[in-house]
Amino acid sequence: MVDIDEILQELKDIKNDIAEAKQEKAKLEGVLSEHLKSLKNMGIKSVADGHKKVKTLKAEIEKLESAIQKQFSSLQQNYEW
Repeated sequence: MVDIDEILQELKDIKNDIAEAKQEKAKLEGVLSEHLKSLKNMGIKSVADGHKKVKTLKAEIEKLESAIQKQFSSLQQNYEW
């Protein structure tokens, strides 16, 4: 047979767990809201916009990497490293 005090303690523990979960949820919602604001400031209003931006940035990175490699090769040739 379960003691009433044990039941009350378990309910109290559950209540505390729920309160902690609510606080964590509020905290994470705040973080999410800040991230969404940052994305909106970059002109990203949807997931599709985000995918387009990622593709654009990847293409820019590839172009820059290629330019760096070409310039480095040129430096190597000019200075015979």
